[in-house]
Amino acid sequence: MPELTLDAEALKSYLPHRGVNLMADEVTLNEARTEAISRTRIPLGDPRGRELLGRTGPGGRLCWYEPFLCELMALTGVPLLHERLAPGNHVAVFSMISRLKFHRTVPLHGEVIGHATITRDRGGFTVFTTYAECEGERCLEAEVMSGSAVLAQVASGQIRPLVGAVGGHGLDVGLFAWKPAAVRFIDHVVSQDQATGKLIASYQYPHDHPFVPGHFPEAALMMGVTQYTMVADAAWLARNAFGFPAGVIAQGVVRRQDGSEIIDIRDLHLVVEGGIPRIAATKRIAFREPMRPGDGVLVEVTVVPE
Repeated sequence: MPELTLDAEALKSYLPHRGVNLMADEVTLNEARTEAISRTRIPLGDPRGRELLGRTGPGGRLCWYEPFLCELMALTGVPLLHERLAPGNHVAVFSMISRLKFHRTVPLHGEVIGHATITRDRGGFTVFTTYAECEGERCLEAEVMSGSAVLAQVASGQIRPLVGAVGGHGLDVGLFAWKPAAVRFIDHVVSQDQATGKLIASYQYPHDHPFVPGHFPEAALMMGVTQYTMVADAAWLARNAFGFPAGVIAQGVVRRQDGSEIIDIRDLHLVVEGGIPRIAATKRIAFREPMRPGDGVLVEVTVVPE
């Protein structure tokens, strides 16, 4: 097969994403369909709404919010699987992201070049080694594992909202002034225990969230990296509640009320730059179950000072 470059319109045939969720401007696939390179530059007033993927960094500079860079790297690799998945109406479903290292903040309106290489492909799972570059420097590395599923089956599960009184108290939303309210994925703090470093929060994914129409258009699911963001948000709340002066290392899990796991996260390293949190590294993100609009969950983190 010849090398192929897909612009944002052509990518719609390769990815079940639209609008803000599509992320990349273009992806180039090599002849062997083992390597892909994406290019993304979000303009001011982006018509696709991708400025929602950013946050404020030190000094007021707009930059990418780290979980969405992680999603961009995953989406760089997925088009490589298109010829295999499309005939059976399958889509890529991420099962794990590991060995994440975010080396620096990434300007929101600069160019990000993503690289994805298939390093293992057997037993129904594909592993990509990925990295991103900006301003001539490597800014992110991660390993992504993907399986596959029929989209209609993945999205057909029962909606399970939170039931009963689960909120302990509201949030100090000022703690999240550095990012858009729509990408704050905590509603209430349920409990906190400084002796153990544990905080439990709650969140219910609304049907009218701006990510819903683009992920996926025919079968809405919550992006896995937004579940990752839930744990980062809870870790930030715990860091402030327990009075830690610098960053924290968090272990986290997102669960339904019945105890079933949505996502499990190990060693999320949150640093603080200019009073604003930045994810510096994460050892492992394991995706257990999908989450849908209307679902409610409990977010549990245990943090220790970095």
